Amino acid sequence: MSAEDPDLLLAKAGIAPALALVGEWEGIGQAHGEPITARLKVRSVLSDTQVEVWERVGEGPDAHEDVCFYRFDVPSGQIRVLHLMAPALVTEYAVEVAPEGLVWVTPPKSPAVLWTMQGSELVSEVIWPDQRVAEVKLRYRRLANP
Repeated sequence: MSAEDPDLLLAKAGIAPALALVGEWEGIGQAHGEPITARLKVRSVLSDTQVEVWERVGEGPDAHEDVCFYRFDVPSGQIRVLHLMAPALVTEYAVEVAPEGLVWVTPPKSPAVLWTMQGSELVSEVIWPDQRVAEVKLRYRRLANP
């Protein structure tokens, strides 16, 4: 694939909103009513056409880890996220680019996932359909840029 390939250029342009997440982040917040800490490592991969996100929430044996790959799907014209987490769970969702950030388009009974920049902070929220407040909310501060 050459640097002038139209699909490559579209993929790079389309993934641009997710590139704002690139860097290393440290977060604090709450999960299920309890205080929690988190780490987030985000990098651009595969010729800057995808964004890899590694997240670890909590510490020790009860920590939650997941990995996501954001990409721009040229045929559909939308960002997609491939979400992997233990035990061997793999899901894929469309991602809407909203003025406030990225919003996963999840099935009706699944939680909404929002990533927003609020000033210099990156805020992650997981909100279940029957709730008005986030079940998980983390405020990340950037430790390092790429």
